[in-house]
Amino acid sequence: MPFAKILSNILPFGKAWLGFIFLLLFTSCSKEEKSYYDAIPSQSRAIVRVASVDRAKAALELFMGDGIMSSTERTGVDITSPVYLFAAPDGSLGVCAKVMDDDDIDGLISAHAKAGKASEAKEIKDCRYAVVNRNFLVAYNEDALVAIGPILASDEQKMAKRMMRYLTLDPERGIGATDIFKELENAKSPVSLIASISVMPKKLIVPFLIGTPTGTSTDDVLLKADVNVNDSVLTLMGRTTSDNILIRQGIENAMNILAKGNSEEIIHVMESNKDFMTMLNSGGFREKLQKVQGRMLITQSGNNTEIETLQDADEKTLMKVVVDLKSLDKDVLSIFEPFLGGLSKIEYEVR
Repeated sequence: MPFAKILSNILPFGKAWLGFIFLLLFTSCSKEEKSYYDAIPSQSRAIVRVASVDRAKAALELFMGDGIMSSTERTGVDITSPVYLFAAPDGSLGVCAKVMDDDDIDGLISAHAKAGKASEAKEIKDCRYAVVNRNFLVAYNEDALVAIGPILASDEQKMAKRMMRYLTLDPERGIGATDIFKELENAKSPVSLIASISVMPKKLIVPFLIGTPTGTSTDDVLLKADVNVNDSVLTLMGRTTSDNILIRQGIENAMNILAKGNSEEIIHVMESNKDFMTMLNSGGFREKLQKVQGRMLITQSGNNTEIETLQDADEKTLMKVVVDLKSLDKDVLSIFEPFLGGLSKIEYEVR
């Protein structure tokens, strides 16, 4: 990451000190380690940071295949460092991890190729790549590992070349210098998320637009949340925000109104966005909302949306949205389908 350091009052220390300081600076720069997470493109629209060893293994196996990370003690991947899931600018989904020993990864891929669970690794420059888990492409070098998919066989070469560019770990093109990544790194939860809501299926977007004015682009709204999975339920605990000051102010105003739990004021906030006007005027939603006493619970099952008073919730929860995944059309969640196995619900707790 580019940075500048102002040195003042050096000359009084003499030329020897001046030379010593510049020697230290030069040595530090020349030995600076590459950041493995810069294999993630800077324009990625969603990033999940997984800082739990067990969950890091699970995240990698979503892409590389069940059991691949526990099939041998020497996987070559450093899962004590955070593993990152991301949605690339082209919409593909990926995972990035730090490499501890690329020779061990060679052995891992070779063993799974012999078992018919991977292709033999091919090499481009100083990187290797292979197809794993039927239609996922994994590429790696001595610094980082990236897996992306699902991909079509016809796209393999094109995607492999793109992943080679990712693995140059160019800080100018990587995620590390972005404000989103810096904020994600401050998260204390074992699993944390920052995502543009534009990556979400359209049928699920509306609750994340509360407080935004009509005409707001979904690319301008970010969800920041801690993530937990328990008993087939994926829980997101956080809230939306925006780099656009007008959108951010609208969201913050809506959060204050949600905290008060006044249904008439909540209706007024919703009326500022046409997407909510459609919801308010269909299925008796407005009348149901007027009956809510305090904080609200919105439940979405297929095309049916219910609303009621939220009961027995954490005092930090301003609103809760529950989506029944099994009731949704397959095409709604098609892009996420490989990663939602075993999940029945998504719960979004606005905090």
